[in-house]
Amino acid sequence: GGTMKLFPNLKGEVNQLTEAMVDLYLSNQKKFTVDVQPQYFYSPRELSRWTRAIYEAVKDLESLSRGELVRLTAHEALRLFHDRLVTDEERDWCTDKVVEVLSDRFPGLEDNVLERPILYSTWLSKTYSSVGRDELRDFMSARLRVFYEEELNVPLVIFDQVLEHVCRIDRVLKQPMGHCLLVGDSGAGKTVLSKFVSWMNGLSIFQIKAHSKYGIEDFNED
Repeated sequence: GGTMKLFPNLKGEVNQLTEAMVDLYLSNQKKFTVDVQPQYFYSPRELSRWTRAIYEAVKDLESLSRGELVRLTAHEALRLFHDRLVTDEERDWCTDKVVEVLSDRFPGLEDNVLERPILYSTWLSKTYSSVGRDELRDFMSARLRVFYEEELNVPLVIFDQVLEHVCRIDRVLKQPMGHCLLVGDSGAGKTVLSKFVSWMNGLSIFQIKAHSKYGIEDFNED
């Protein structure tokens, strides 16, 4: 409700937005439990994170349409619920559920409002806004060439998942005390992507030097 005060044209959408968020939260909480994976733990804090993320994204905007609100809500829902899931089947279920609930709560949306992929970035504009896959790929390709020359001579193929991962990492690094755990096979690009996004944001990088006897005291010292 507080966020919608910034945009008088959206005051009538408060109840629909609240109901959609609670519905998605409860659906994911019921579907995915800690019995399946330890990170499948959901608390009402997810709703607070979700609300804060939406507010941070729109607080500096002069205007916001109904469609833009719904698309942003879907994006932040995917970051909260989708990104912690392990299997493709689980991620597909979550994505479909987001589209289903938002389409139901906000009838009459234009077809492109929930069109996938849903990518958000500040790199192509001054605000955190929805971006197209092709234009983001072109921008990243140009920046990666500079990154290779200045920092790391390791070519990276920009396929769709790379674009999505880069946007995810960038979103986290822009948040106060933002943090994330990247899980994947060795050589999948976790380190390179993290370094690239850090470089894009002018951040310095520190890496621990883990060894077989590395423990909590070593970590605290680092």
